[in-house]
Amino acid sequence: MTADATYRDGEEGRLAGALRILAGALAWGAMMAVCALVSLVLDQQRGLSYHVALIVAYYLAGGFLAYVAAWPFVSWAVSRFSAPQRFGFTAILLTGFTLAATASVLALDYRIYYSEWHAAIFSRTWFYQQVFTALGSTYQYLVIGSRLYWPLAPVFLLATSWWLSRKAS
Repeated sequence: MTADATYRDGEEGRLAGALRILAGALAWGAMMAVCALVSLVLDQQRGLSYHVALIVAYYLAGGFLAYVAAWPFVSWAVSRFSAPQRFGFTAILLTGFTLAATASVLALDYRIYYSEWHAAIFSRTWFYQQVFTALGSTYQYLVIGSRLYWPLAPVFLLATSWWLSRKAS
């Protein structure tokens, strides 16, 4: 085998790995979007509207970013933990990263909305406003928005954690 062939195989392997991560992230994001949609439409009897679509898009983006951020930690756990430990570790990671990523997406949305009333950029007041806007949006998301994961997210979380643990073994 020549050096060029080894280099191409390495690149193809990296591309396949990146595509697997991308596909997993899209699937996890779609699952989180379905959770929000089902909760909004069935539990809260909201019709399909622009606002519902926007909320679903936030949950999709949060799930996508969470999977991408959690993947290095999940792959690190593959060689270090037994299958049951990997399952639990993966479930904790996906939960934490999904909550954090979705809260971050919403914090950016709040920041964009409230920027009209914020002080001059990079002033001391501006920094305080950024911090408290992010804290306020995160609090509101954890109190109100985390309910949109019920009742489907625990099922999706267990299935995805099982799948990632199974694939790794």
